[in-house]
Amino acid sequence: MKLDRRRIVIAGALAPALIGLSGRASAQRSDYYKDKVININVAGGPAGGHTRYARLIQPYLQKHSGAREVRITNMPGGGGLKAANYIWRAKPDGLNIFFGNASTLILAPLAGSPGANFDVTKFVFLGRATSEPRVLCVGGKSPLKSIQDVQKLNRPFVYPSQGTDEDFYTMAVLGDALGFKVKAVTGYEGNADTSLAVIKGDGDGHITGWSESLGPIRSGDKLPILMVTTLRSPDYPNIPVVTEIAPPAKRETVRAMTAILETHRSYIGPPGMDPQAVSAFRAAVTAALKDPDLLAESKKGDRPVAPMDGAKQQQVIAEIAKASTHLAPILKAAVAAIQ
Repeated sequence: MKLDRRRIVIAGALAPALIGLSGRASAQRSDYYKDKVININVAGGPAGGHTRYARLIQPYLQKHSGAREVRITNMPGGGGLKAANYIWRAKPDGLNIFFGNASTLILAPLAGSPGANFDVTKFVFLGRATSEPRVLCVGGKSPLKSIQDVQKLNRPFVYPSQGTDEDFYTMAVLGDALGFKVKAVTGYEGNADTSLAVIKGDGDGHITGWSESLGPIRSGDKLPILMVTTLRSPDYPNIPVVTEIAPPAKRETVRAMTAILETHRSYIGPPGMDPQAVSAFRAAVTAALKDPDLLAESKKGDRPVAPMDGAKQQQVIAEIAKASTHLAPILKAAVAAIQ
């Protein structure tokens, strides 16, 4: 079956995407970044999905910012917290930018994670590149064939983890909402590492982005058993979504989690970032993500974009962070369990 990736992007991402591409960027490019070097600090390893997206967008960001160079630096560690803390302390000149999951930056402070030395609402959000469903997969040879099998386990569901990232917290929320115990095995670096562990049988399964799961799903190395979103995929209609199967008392919890996950792969600047840099970078991101050549490359590479304008994203993040405080006890318990 040929997959139309555009059909599985979360419906909630579409309206913000239209806002993001509605002409907010100035028709005349700012000269703020002219002859400057922008460092994009990617919250993950070189083989991960963040890096693939960062490199997809890199030449178009350079083109539309007017920068002399846009460099990609991988900064794995702590499920994205190492890169986030680095940007938190960076000079606010707009030359060092975070690229990774905004959701981790919301969840880690709620959990009281000792590695989260920042206030997410004080970061400067510069634009979301994409949003896609998270999916819970088990190994292709696993005896577990459905989320119901997981719920019936008489032991914890064991999953490899790269740290206290969005997938770590999502597993905690799923376990709480659907009534099964979870156990994280930490020490892995990046999705490629956790994915291999699941395929080899070193863990029961893991949560990852849909685009990163497609290859192993198609090859039979992984089996998707649950989508962490609100709508079923037309291409895989038999995979249940968490908002359908969660008991009524837990639906507010899982809806809050899916809203957080929709913030996804984003460009983020340090607190107090120079207003001229903010304006110039946001405009460059918007222009890059609607560049016809990037869109063609995105389609060819099976890497859809779902942009959200940085100014809109700043507002959305503040609202989500305020509305999600009821998740804190679940998240804090998950962190305590691995300390």
